[in-house]
Amino acid sequence: MPLRILIIEDDLDLAGLLATDLRTYGFELECQPSAVQGLIAARERPPEAVILDLGLPDFDGHLVISRLRANTQVPILVLTAREATDEKVNVLELGANDYIVKPFDTRELVARLHVQLRRSTPQVVICGDLTLYPEEGRATFLGRRLPLTPIEVQILLVLGSEPDRIYSREELQTALWSGSTSAKNNLISVHMKNIRQKFEASGMPALLQTVWGQGYRLRTKTPG
Repeated sequence: MPLRILIIEDDLDLAGLLATDLRTYGFELECQPSAVQGLIAARERPPEAVILDLGLPDFDGHLVISRLRANTQVPILVLTAREATDEKVNVLELGANDYIVKPFDTRELVARLHVQLRRSTPQVVICGDLTLYPEEGRATFLGRRLPLTPIEVQILLVLGSEPDRIYSREELQTALWSGSTSAKNNLISVHMKNIRQKFEASGMPALLQTVWGQGYRLRTKTPG
C-alpha cells in the first residue's frame, strides 16, 4: 500500500505540481489549502508524513505544528520561503522534523522525506499475514495481537528472517542462547508446541512446521 503524504499548502499550483511529482515516487497524496483543513484531514485520515507551508491563509504553520505534536509524532517537513535562521530554529524546536527553503529540488525533498519515514516507521518482519515487531516483542496476525511471550516472538523472528527456510535446532539454539545444550534443545520443543497451540487458538493457519530430522520453518502461506 502506498504511503500517504498530506500537503498543507495554499499555493494550489505548487501543491498540484508537488503532488504530481511525489506520485511518480509511489506516494499517495492529499492536498489541503489551509491550517484548519489540514488539521481536520490529519485527524480523520492520518498520513505517514506532512509537508507543511508556514504562510497559510487562516493560521500560521506554527499552530499546525503545535496541534499535530499534541496528538501525533507524524514526520513534519516544513516547506517555506522563510530563510531566517531564527525561524528555522523556532520551527524545529516546536517539533518539525526538517526545514526546506523554497525554491527546492524535488529529488532532495524526496530524499529527506524517505529519511524521516525510515526514522518514524518501526522495523517489522512480515511473513505473509504474520507481522513481528522486534523492538516491542509482539506479533500480530491480520492485525490482531497474538498472546506470545517475548522468547516465542524471538523464535519466530529467527525463523521469519528467512521464511520457508528450514532451521535446525542447533541454529535456533545458537541464535537464541549463543550455545547448545540438551536442556535448551528440549526448551525449543516446548516453545514450538506452545506457539502452535496459540496459533491454533487464535484461528491461525498452520504456518509453523516441523520438518522431521531437519528442524523447523515458518511458512508464508499455508501448505496445500
